[in-house]
Amino acid sequence: MIRYTFLVHNFPSALKPGPSRRRADSASLSATVRRATRADAGRILELVTQYAALGLMLPRTLDQVAARIDNYVVATDGAGHVVACAALEEYSPSLAEVSSVAVAPMHHGKGLGSQVVLGVERLARARDIEELFALSLTDNFFLSLSYKPTTISRYPEKLARYDTLSKSGVEIVPKRCFQKVLGKAWSAPQLVAQTTRAKRPKRKAG
Repeated sequence: MIRYTFLVHNFPSALKPGPSRRRADSASLSATVRRATRADAGRILELVTQYAALGLMLPRTLDQVAARIDNYVVATDGAGHVVACAALEEYSPSLAEVSSVAVAPMHHGKGLGSQVVLGVERLARARDIEELFALSLTDNFFLSLSYKPTTISRYPEKLARYDTLSKSGVEIVPKRCFQKVLGKAWSAPQLVAQTTRAKRPKRKAG
């Protein structure tokens, strides 16, 4: 079972835990999905840099990650080490991108990438963001999370950012674009601290 420090976690029906999704790996059974802290910045950078070196995502610096640490969600293993991350890249009060989705190679296949993306969705809802988009080299990952194929031309803000990066010498790898409308029917969750306070005993009347 994966533990969350989000008070409410909204599983899509396709991802509800069940017998068919149980895994024997003890590391996945003790994983925790939580908001990132400043202490996580170095490990997040390591994860992102592995994929940026392969041209699979845009490079980041430690200062850039640290400055946006409140936008990251991470998954940690039983020892507390960050093994997956994802970030919320805001473009407007109603639009954001799911970016920097990275999982340590030895933890692939445990569903942690899906869980940090779902954590980013929780964060987006808490900020009243209505629409998310994401870019990927493959179809299955975001389709399995109820995203729909679309075109990047819908997002001139992203194209403008790509243009700026391209002019600075960064190679932009073409990717498929996916979109998800979060809507307002689902009430935004309250994000809780990593450590939960003990409940106070109820007072008896009389």
